[in-house]
Amino acid sequence: MTYIAAIDAGASEVKACLFDTDGNEIASASRDCPSDSPAAGWAQCSAEVLTRWPLEILKETIDSSGVAVGEIKVIAVTGSRATVVPFGADGQAVGPVIFWYDRRATDAAEQIKKEVGQDDFFNLTGVALDPTPSITKIMWWRDNHPEIFAAASVYALPQTAVAHALTGEGWYCDDSNGSYLGFMGLHSRSWEDALLEVAGVTADKLPQLVPPGTVAGPLSDAATTFTGLAADTPVVISGSDNACFKLGAGVEGKGVACMYIGTAGVVGVISEKPIVDRRLNCCPAALPDHWDVDALLLTAGAAYRWLRDLLNGAGQGEELSFKTMDAMAARIPPGSEGVVVVPHLAGAGSPLWDPDACGQIVGLRLSHGAAHLVRATLEGVVFAQRHALDALIEHVPDINRLQLTGGGASELWSQILADATGLPVSIPRSQQSTCLGAAMMAGVAAGVYSDHADAISSTTTTERHIEPDTSKKAIYDAAYQLYLNAVEPDHG
Repeated sequence: MTYIAAIDAGASEVKACLFDTDGNEIASASRDCPSDSPAAGWAQCSAEVLTRWPLEILKETIDSSGVAVGEIKVIAVTGSRATVVPFGADGQAVGPVIFWYDRRATDAAEQIKKEVGQDDFFNLTGVALDPTPSITKIMWWRDNHPEIFAAASVYALPQTAVAHALTGEGWYCDDSNGSYLGFMGLHSRSWEDALLEVAGVTADKLPQLVPPGTVAGPLSDAATTFTGLAADTPVVISGSDNACFKLGAGVEGKGVACMYIGTAGVVGVISEKPIVDRRLNCCPAALPDHWDVDALLLTAGAAYRWLRDLLNGAGQGEELSFKTMDAMAARIPPGSEGVVVVPHLAGAGSPLWDPDACGQIVGLRLSHGAAHLVRATLEGVVFAQRHALDALIEHVPDINRLQLTGGGASELWSQILADATGLPVSIPRSQQSTCLGAAMMAGVAAGVYSDHADAISSTTTTERHIEPDTSKKAIYDAAYQLYLNAVEPDHG
């Protein structure tokens, strides 16, 4: 038998999975990422999350699998975009990991806007200018912790740091990650001088750009001894988490958009050409000669979690679980009897891109209860996804099906999505889409699969298929209009 291991260094957890060549998950292990917030809007943690944890979690996965280590042929590495950590010349971290959603670098974003231009930054990189791209965080270190800026020999993304921890050599960043580092030209696929200059960074302080699916090297002696894996086991730079999750969800051909509802949210397609629209983000895809075109939501499942914590904090009886909340929501009719929730609790992403946007509750009356808020939050996240999808459809009008992954793949939430968009929704068998997509890329690199199409067809299947209930479309269209009136008052 042949098996593929994959490591996903995300912003909420670090995870390792082991798959067979049919895409079946054999074993997995994970740890939640701690997030320290020394000031409002900050989110950081110790670098050991990216240097020590991945090896330990990989070993836990292997040890629990019952698989002979000699049958594990390759290790895939993926991770979140824009999260960054500085390393010194000795390979040791000289500062904390700053997560992608950290908002501290607003002044740096403003400097880029003044010196490069907001439109020019977007046209150059394909991503929106706000405190998300790593360049702003690096500039924050420059301006607020010059000792870290001076000591940094390389600024590493999670993928970069994990691959280095496994191989002990090289610092790599693949093209699908490069855009969100904030220095890479969308079309040139190289570090842009204008962006290096505004940040005061030289190109040798950034990882080496490589195509997705590049072999970073074999396991180091230390990693081999610790995990028990063969010394010649290749480590593959698979692609960004966003690029990999589309592959793992089975998105390849035309007519299919992938939706992810986790802490944040994504609506995206794999395109044969770049699409440059300031409401969307465009990055190189994991697939060669293709592009990921995405609309990003800053809060999705995070809004549902916020509501759960708020209701539990009220101290009324037994604490609510998400399953219990879904049951509460199911008792309320579609449209939540006039209650509309805008889930922009950390600013608005696509298509508005407004960092000052706030969450809203519209239409609340004395006759409404907690269950109305629960259902309205589920619907509000779907309306935000539909708002983003509408912008995407302007460029890709042939979307006729949605692939849904993440926590939003619950039975109720997926049905609301189908009903509100009028599109059928498919739920892939594997809910480890990011790790599975990374494993596909590594499998192609190691010769396990003949090409990417072979990898996708061999590993992805649909677990559930949800058809929209057309009788509810008019109700959701009216509620969606209320949502649009709230987020874009001039829309109506």
